Amino acid sequence: MLQKLIFPLLLPLILFAKESCIDCHQEQSAKCEKSVHYTLSNAINLTRKTWGITDSNVTLQSIPLPKTKIEKPADLVDDFLRRKCLKCHPFNRSSGERGMKRGIGCLSCHTPHQPEGSCQRSSKITMKKCLSCHNKGFVGGDYQGLFPKDHHRSYRAPLSQDGHFPSQKYGIDHHTLISDIHYQKGLKCVDCHKAEEMRGDAKASCTGCHAAPSPTNHPDYHTKLTCTSCHASWNYTAYELSVFRDDTPDYAKWKDLTLQEDGYLTNFLNKALKAKKPPKPRMPDWIERKQAEGIWYSGYRYKRWEHFVLANYDDGRIGIIRPLFQYRISYRDRNGTMILDDVRTIDGKPIEAWIPHAPHTITKKAKSCESCHANPLIMQPYSGENEVLKLQVPQNMIGASPLSSEQIKRMGSVKYKRVRGKMLLRP
Repeated sequence: MLQKLIFPLLLPLILFAKESCIDCHQEQSAKCEKSVHYTLSNAINLTRKTWGITDSNVTLQSIPLPKTKIEKPADLVDDFLRRKCLKCHPFNRSSGERGMKRGIGCLSCHTPHQPEGSCQRSSKITMKKCLSCHNKGFVGGDYQGLFPKDHHRSYRAPLSQDGHFPSQKYGIDHHTLISDIHYQKGLKCVDCHKAEEMRGDAKASCTGCHAAPSPTNHPDYHTKLTCTSCHASWNYTAYELSVFRDDTPDYAKWKDLTLQEDGYLTNFLNKALKAKKPPKPRMPDWIERKQAEGIWYSGYRYKRWEHFVLANYDDGRIGIIRPLFQYRISYRDRNGTMILDDVRTIDGKPIEAWIPHAPHTITKKAKSCESCHANPLIMQPYSGENEVLKLQVPQNMIGASPLSSEQIKRMGSVKYKRVRGKMLLRP
């Protein structure tokens, strides 16, 4: 039934791809159709599992239609994915944000071949293509040094000399922080992330270009650390994402939060707040590409770049983790009844997923020892409430586990202090 509903919508795009690309690139196409860029299986299943569907194993091509009867987060997650998350997929050209318009199918990543005799016939993936999806708080924007600002309109205070608001990238304003040294040197995304990785056959690593760390600058007690643990200058971390589907036309309370990291919703809110007769609350399903009832709003409790958390990766390394995401879920039906009111836990466990993360904010010089050994987010034991942010410390980790009490103890040991003291006393 699902395939019958979706296939007619995708048929023109599939035929276009077949006529234009697949006839010559059959092997690459077959691999692409199994890649996470095509199926979006990682993002979809991680979110569904976080919201309470423990046995989730679906793709962009098989995700169920939204449920109409909502009683718990699991009943609402597919609607959330379809209308709030899955705006960037190979068959959606744009959701309205500046800089996020792209092609369809193969052309969502590749530049089309130019006619015979033109100056350029390459279909090499450009950095602009990558950033049309990889932006805001995801890897890509940080490569350029862009940190998304909060949603409140006070963050839009004009900072340009002429008094106008700075131009937006990717549908939101940004703080400008230090960019990745590879970006500064002119490297594009595909210089490290080759076609084989995009199709799932390989994975980029620092040692693919850089020689193994020297013992002089990398002591043996740091051999398990990921490169980014020390060489990432900052890390985008956003805590407690409140998401609220509202089926009522109650727009006035959103007047200070019209910038929602969602081009369609930003335009909708601006028009709705000025309208004499409020429009019905509706926004698109980005898979079926048609309007559906209700509006999805969102906002973070904190966005931070100054602290980060370390954990033991499943592959034996120690590296940075971040929440993707910590959810607080609300739903109000068309009658104004709150069906879900700031739901933060399922079966007593927080609705969250902390995962390994590699910030693309690399500098040649490593961070100071104190950035880890005196970092309260790391040194605070993994129990109770963290004293820095007044948030629950990481619980639901996927692909990692908390540092042990012994590891934390060693980080603040007398031995560490002596080693660090000798380093600071060097001329």
